[in-house]
Amino acid sequence: MASVKAKSQSGGSKKSARELAKVQAAAAQKRGRLTQIIVIAAVALVVVGIIGSAVIISVVTQNDRRPSANTTITVAGRELPLTVDGTAIRIGAADAKVKIDVYYDYSCPHCKEYDAATAKTYEQLLGEGNLAINYRPIQFVSQYGQTAGNASAAVVAYQPADWLAFHSALFVNHTEQTDIWQNGDFKTFAEQAGVTNPEALKAIEDGKYSSWITGNTGEAVKAGVEATPTIMINGEKSELLQGQQLIDKVHELVGA
Repeated sequence: MASVKAKSQSGGSKKSARELAKVQAAAAQKRGRLTQIIVIAAVALVVVGIIGSAVIISVVTQNDRRPSANTTITVAGRELPLTVDGTAIRIGAADAKVKIDVYYDYSCPHCKEYDAATAKTYEQLLGEGNLAINYRPIQFVSQYGQTAGNASAAVVAYQPADWLAFHSALFVNHTEQTDIWQNGDFKTFAEQAGVTNPEALKAIEDGKYSSWITGNTGEAVKAGVEATPTIMINGEKSELLQGQQLIDKVHELVGA
C-alpha cells in the first residue's frame, strides 16, 4: 500500500510540475508579446519623429534656398519697390495697373536678343510708375540657365541695387565658351561686375539658389510656358512686343 501511495504522490507531483511549467511558459509568452509591442511602438515613435524632423528640415532648407528681397531701387529716376514673390523678382508696385510677367532663360539666345531689344524700354516704362514687371528666371536650354539664375538670385538677395544691371550682364556674358561655366566662374564674373557683398559671392559659389531655378521651371510649365522668352500682360500670354509697340500697349492699358 505504501508503495502504491508513493507512486500516486509522485504522479501528482509530476502533473503539478507540468501545469506549473505551462503557466510559466504562458506568462513568459505573454511578457514576450508585451515587450514586442512596446519595442514596436517605440520604434514607430522614433520613425515618426525622424520623418517629422525631416519634413521640418526640408521646409526650412527649401525656404532658405529661396532668395528674399524687400527693398527699393532707382529705375529711370524713380524709386520703385523690388521684392521676391514666389518665383518672381518683381520691380514695381504690387497694385500697378499693368503687370508684365517675363519668363526667361539666361542660356536662351532669343532671351538674350529680347533683353537687348527691350531692357531700356522696360526701364523707361517702369520709370513712369504704372508698370510692374515680374522677372521669372527658368532653365529650358542649358546648364548656364541654372547657374546664371543662381548668381542672379544671389545678387537680388544681397545686393539688390545692382540686380537689374547684373541681370542684363548675364545675357551679354552668355556665349559658347561661357555655356559650361560653373558657380566659381560666376563668382569671379560677379566680382568683376562690381558685386562686393560677401554673402552674395558665397551664395553664388555654393549654388545656394540653384534649386529655386529648378522649382521656377516646374511652375512655369504648369502655367503653360512652353518656350522662352514668354511674356504675359495682365495674366494673358502676349506676342513679344518691343519698342513703340510695347510702349503703346502699356499706355493703352494704363488709360483703359
